[in-house]
Amino acid sequence: MQKTSGPCFGPPMSAAVELTDFSSSLHAQAGEHGVTARPVVQRTHSDFTVVEPLADSAAKPGSILGQDATAKVEKDIDAPELAPGEVAVSSSTSAIAQTVTLPHVPAPETVVPVPAVEPLSETVGLRRLRMGASFVALFLAGWNGGATGALIPSIERTFHISYARVALLFISTFGGYVVAAAGTGPLARKIGFGRALCASVLIELVGNVINSSQQKSFGLMCFGYFVVGIAFAGQLGLFNAYFAILRKPLLYTGVLHGIYGLGAFASPQVATVMVTRGVPFHFFYTTNVGMNIPVIAIVWFAFRNLQALPHRPGELATTPSETFGFRDTLKSRTVWTLAIFLMLYVGAEESVGGWIVSYVLEVRKGTPEGASWVASSFYLGIAIGRIALPIVNTFMGERRAIFVYLAIAIALEAIAWAVPVLASTAVATALVGLAISTFYTAAITMGGRLLPRAMHADAFSLMSSVGQSGSALFPLLVGVISSKKGIWVVEPTVLALLGAQGAFWFLVPKVQRRVD
Repeated sequence: MQKTSGPCFGPPMSAAVELTDFSSSLHAQAGEHGVTARPVVQRTHSDFTVVEPLADSAAKPGSILGQDATAKVEKDIDAPELAPGEVAVSSSTSAIAQTVTLPHVPAPETVVPVPAVEPLSETVGLRRLRMGASFVALFLAGWNGGATGALIPSIERTFHISYARVALLFISTFGGYVVAAAGTGPLARKIGFGRALCASVLIELVGNVINSSQQKSFGLMCFGYFVVGIAFAGQLGLFNAYFAILRKPLLYTGVLHGIYGLGAFASPQVATVMVTRGVPFHFFYTTNVGMNIPVIAIVWFAFRNLQALPHRPGELATTPSETFGFRDTLKSRTVWTLAIFLMLYVGAEESVGGWIVSYVLEVRKGTPEGASWVASSFYLGIAIGRIALPIVNTFMGERRAIFVYLAIAIALEAIAWAVPVLASTAVATALVGLAISTFYTAAITMGGRLLPRAMHADAFSLMSSVGQSGSALFPLLVGVISSKKGIWVVEPTVLALLGAQGAFWFLVPKVQRRVD
């Protein structure tokens, strides 16, 4: 075989590789590892044929421009080894083969199909409307949940029940959370994200109507709390999923949950004024009904056409191979770690909010008005912190910030327990609310970064529902223990829950810090 440095002129050539149905072919080249097939392109002129190698980035062995190909490689026994960059040109009339070294010819640019980008399906005005609807809905949820602690003494007197039995209200709410955890994600996929959200607000109205209509049957009241639990957990999961896709999720989720705190701050004052003036406690829930009706209209107007969560501009839409079901969510270690962290956090928050009034009345010997102010100051601290502290968290990083706040909260809770003065208990309780205020939003933001977008509806519904179960389990535990040991067990229980939160926050996977 003769080697030349220029093109070879002669009769038409026969390729060293036989390939069917493709104009490109594979060229057999001998090397230290034996015979290898290289992609080549054959160009035929009037009196000669040139075989040129393709660029390595254009194809891989066994494929041509991304298409699978099957080639039969034949090697001449007398063929010498070829130097890098040389290709063989063999004559069809002679056994003599010549080799020509050609300059590098860049391969034609190939177009690799990529998933389509889903256009942003909402304008700036529509997004603001949806955020506003979320704010008023979460204010109502906070208004509903924050009043329970202030109403517990009246509920006990009306139904002649103990701490342990009144704690069944928390168990009923927990049952609603379980239903919401299993059903919210599938419902959103079946009827659409926005319609599922509207349905949850409508269910909330049903529960509020039940609670406002009577104070004769404690069992019926428990059922009303069960219905409200379904609605609240469903709303919370869907709102969290929506806010997690915003450009500044930590900031806006903080505002969302801060407004929930404002509702929880205001309602104990109104409830206390009503019951201290002799108004039956169930009439407080008529205020919920009055707010629930316009909230339904606002949420329906804002979310009715939202079928699925929109993508940010420039973000790739989910491909069919990246879809996730509820089973995938159940198998996620990240989801369960964050869910248990939220359960411990919500358990601590609701143990303080639900029992601090009784604690102040019996242990600190305060007045009903003073006790309700302690509960309100706790929720006010939560509301202020959720609005103001996310900026601090951004600079510190959510992971480090939570550990710092936990240390502060544990110290303050120890003061509230150890110092037998009403004023110190009130101030320390309010500052504890401020310190733990961003735990929920930090967990939601962390989940938004760690979990695939296609998993968000199921994941946030499960996390929110499991998290809210803490508002039933741990207040129930406090109620049962208090019936035997006394209401003083509130403070050490909260201390233990704060310590457990630190352990689970340590187990949350780390994510790269970014500025939102």
